[in-house]
Amino acid sequence: MAKSDRLVLLTNDDGFGSRGLVALEEALRSLVNVVVVAPYEEKSAVSHGVTIHHPLRLVEMGEDRYALTGTPADCVIFALTKLLPRTPNLVISGINAGPNLGDDIHYSGTVAGAREASFHLIPSIAVSLVSLRDGADFEPAAAIARQLVEEMSPEMMPAGTFWNVNVPAGKLCGFKFTRQGSRLSWGNVEEKEDPRGRKYYWIGRDDAQWSPQPDTDYQAVEDHLVSITPLQHDHTDYRSLRQLLEQSEPKS
Repeated sequence: MAKSDRLVLLTNDDGFGSRGLVALEEALRSLVNVVVVAPYEEKSAVSHGVTIHHPLRLVEMGEDRYALTGTPADCVIFALTKLLPRTPNLVISGINAGPNLGDDIHYSGTVAGAREASFHLIPSIAVSLVSLRDGADFEPAAAIARQLVEEMSPEMMPAGTFWNVNVPAGKLCGFKFTRQGSRLSWGNVEEKEDPRGRKYYWIGRDDAQWSPQPDTDYQAVEDHLVSITPLQHDHTDYRSLRQLLEQSEPKS
């Protein structure tokens, strides 16, 4: 397939040198025009944070490859408003080392990179590999991302929406469009002591169980399916809004 003139912006939250980002860039370079703007250092779990209390610095790492001393959302904002010569056709955030399923999307810097692009009405995808192993193979997930770029059409992603894609490690049995799952809780707080006897605390993941519900992102990856969850930046609960409006209407 001949290289397209489409422009794709890449970012992530694992940092500029992460293996997932490198694999994604390598998979797309022959297909589209790629510009990378990624955090200078790891920014996992920063959610949709934006840097407003200190300056940002841009480091050119190569042709069309930049590291920014900020968050994933910062990277997208900077690229769209200051760096790129034209609006990209697509923004991809990832490939994240580890899942971004269910409630995790609220904490994820990877998902925030795609969400920020949706604020600007640009189609966007967050891609995560459901593996935390140090030697995890990102090439299958990069191939999935390339396939999505090849096959996506504007009708599949209305303005203001974006996709959260989770790719299981190992055997893949296909794709499934899913809804966001949920977990019973997130994290625990460990109390430790430094060499001087002072207490400190570490927030970490726990072993909370996922709510076993069909058609969710979690269930899809358990079934070795690539989960694609369409998300929107409008958080309005329209069902509750309708009920509240109905209740507040004057009685005749």
